[in-house]
Parts: sequence; C-alpha cells; structure tokens
Amino acid sequence: MRSRTPKALHPLAGRPLLLHVVAAAAAATGTEPLVVVSPEHPEVAAALDGVASTAEQAQARGTGDALRSVPEARRSAGPVLVLSGDTPLLRPDTLAALLGRQRETAAACVVLGVVPADPRGLGRLVRDAAGGVVRIVEERDLPPGEAAPAECNAGAYAFDGARLWPVLERLGSDNAQGELYLTDVVELLGGAEAVVAADPDEALGVNDRCQLATAEGVLRRRTLDALMLAGVTVEDPATTYVDPEVRVGRDSVLLPMTVLRGATTLGEGCVVGPMAQLRDVRGGDRVRIGASSLEECELGDDVVIGQYDRLRPGTHLGAGVYVGTHAELKNSHVGPGTRISHFSCVLDSDVGSDVNVGAGTVTCNYDGEAKHRTVIGDGAFIGTDASLVAPVRIGAGAYIAAGSVITRDVPDGALAVERARQTVVERWAERRRRPREDAS
Repeated sequence: MRSRTPKALHPLAGRPLLLHVVAAAAAATGTEPLVVVSPEHPEVAAALDGVASTAEQAQARGTGDALRSVPEARRSAGPVLVLSGDTPLLRPDTLAALLGRQRETAAACVVLGVVPADPRGLGRLVRDAAGGVVRIVEERDLPPGEAAPAECNAGAYAFDGARLWPVLERLGSDNAQGELYLTDVVELLGGAEAVVAADPDEALGVNDRCQLATAEGVLRRRTLDALMLAGVTVEDPATTYVDPEVRVGRDSVLLPMTVLRGATTLGEGCVVGPMAQLRDVRGGDRVRIGASSLEECELGDDVVIGQYDRLRPGTHLGAGVYVGTHAELKNSHVGPGTRISHFSCVLDSDVGSDVNVGAGTVTCNYDGEAKHRTVIGDGAFIGTDASLVAPVRIGAGAYIAAGSVITRDVPDGALAVERARQTVVERWAERRRRPREDAS
C-alpha cells in the first residue's frame, strides 16, 4: 500500500477494510469473529474493539501459521470459517452457503472458488477426475509451461475443526515464499469440496491502492443497486457515492454528485443534491437538501436546506424548518416552522418554533474564553443583520430591529433596537466635489 497505515485500516466505503470482512463473518455465523493480528500494529486490534476478539501472530510466517496462532480455548471442533482479512467483497449469504455445504457433507474442508476474468495473483484449484479439489497451488508455485486451472481460490474456507487443528502442525515451508501456507492444509486433509461463487468480484483481494479503488467501485454499485431496487431514484450512479450502512426511504431521489456517508438515514420522498454531502445525518420524510454539507445532525419531516449551507454536529431541526443559502448552524436546536435566512450563523442556540431569523443574523457564541448559548422564544422576529451576543435570551414574540447588536435579554413581546443615531449631511457630495474641481 506504500503507506504508514496498515492495509487492514485503509478506508473502504466509509469504514476500515478489515471491518467489512468481520461484518460478513459475523452475519454468516452469528458469532463474534476472532481476528489474528500482528503485535507490530496495535492500532488494528484497537479498531476491532467491540466487534471482534483478537489473537496475536508473533511473527509473520504465513497464513497457515496465522491460523496456528488461534489459542486452544478458541479452537472449535465444529465448523470453522476461515477468511482473509483483505477480501472485503465477500457476501454473508455466500459464506453461509459455504458453511452449509460443510455441514451437509461433513467434509474436512469446503473451499470457495471463483472463475475471475483476471486471475493474476490468485491461487488455483486443482481437481481430480471425480471433481474433488486435491490441492491449491499458489500462483508463484505453478509449474512453468503448464496451463493453469481456470478456477481460483477466493481465500474462504469452511473446515471441520476436529480435523483442522491437528494438521496445522504438519505444515511445511517448502515453497516460493518460505512460508506456512494455509492452502497446503487442503492436501494434508486429503482434499476438499468446492462451492463456486456466482460473482467473481467476491474474490477480489486488496493489495494496493488500485485494487482498493476497484473494491470501492464494486461496493458502491452494489449499494446503489440495492437502493434503486428498494424504490430510490439515483439519477446518475456514476457520480453518486453512498456508504453501505446508509438507509434511504422509497420514492426519494438522489441527484448527481451526491455523497451519503456513515450511518446516514433518510425517510421517504426526500430529494438530495445535486452536490450534497451528508455524514451521519438522520432525516425524516420529504426532506429537501441542496448543494450543502451536513454532519452529525437531525432533520425533522419537511425540512428544506438550500444551497451552500453547512450544518455541523449537534444540530437538530424540527419539522418544516427552512434554511436559506450560505447559512451555518452548529450545536443548535431549532423548533418547527422556523425560517433561517441567507448568510445567517446560528451557533450554540436554542431557537423556538415559528421564529424568523433574518438574513445576516449571527448568534455570537464565543467570548474568547468560553462558548455561551443564545435562547430565542417561539414566534420571535430577528431582523436582518442582527448580532445576538450570548449569553442572551430573546423572549417569545419579541422583535429585534434590523442591524441591532443585542447584549441584554429581551422580554416577551418587546421590541429591541440598538443602533447609532443616523446623521444626514445635506449636499455633502456636492461640497466634497467642489474643491477638487476648483483645483483642476
């Protein structure tokens, strides 16, 4: 990967590469996976906290030795599913089928095979006359000059645990890489059965950033296909990016160049984009979002977000809230029916329902040392270009005159005006121009 970041932690569709494999294993087995990790990369074990247990492989001596690193207490005698940590496109139902075949046949091993368009880098399945897999040959160890088998190893196995663990001690390192290959276990067990995956993309391993980008494309297309089949319109899949955990209700529309990341959920009948960016957003039904950036916020039904707005973490908008253009909100609760106009900045505020926040309004939350909150009551009217210096409370139904700087609480129903007295100098422009004319 040419990176200081371990390969397993490179992001793929919004989460570390390894976590895709862990999630597929957990879904297929219903049990907590065990991941064999290197002590040289404690950050990998840290990323698995809460989703998988770990065992350390003291030295990187190959995939067979990695499996030998599983502690005795975790060595099940029943079916054992073994996966590679860099094959993120495996589907849970494919792995469930692999385990199902092992249970049905009581085979010592069932291996997942694929027939990819490009087999480079993959081990090959060698079958006997009866169709059984007699061994798996890594690409580097293929005999020169011989035709290579078309079937490849996808790196997924279902073993009979009672027979698996003893043969691991018989693994040798007489191969091109001098490692203990897990694939050699097949021959030591006397052969294997095979389940061939219908989708060869499932065997894609990630060893460089080109393959990482390819995997990203496959996952993205799967996600968009699932959304469209569930009733979501994606106008341009080629420019729309949606993470697998995102949920979008039917009859919603994703317009071009829209990005939905993380645990974003949107209700039915929403329209998002073009060029919208959402991460960890929870939205209700009939939400409309323009070319804006939203992060870790919550939107009620019928919320409208205009163009070039920024909603930062901790923002909660009630039903029917309207946000104009070039506005910013952060850590604020906004009540139903409130309108926040253009070029406004609402920070650390509690805004009631049916409030009008005029264009250019700023809730000044920071005094240079600490953040303070602004409270605006229901039905208040905040005039254009008002500055509300927190901590301050604007009462229900109160009016703030345009251009005012408010530093004290305003009672319910009151009008607050804070402006310098306007001075008009008649014929000032004429008098200013005359000396220059005389000089010329």
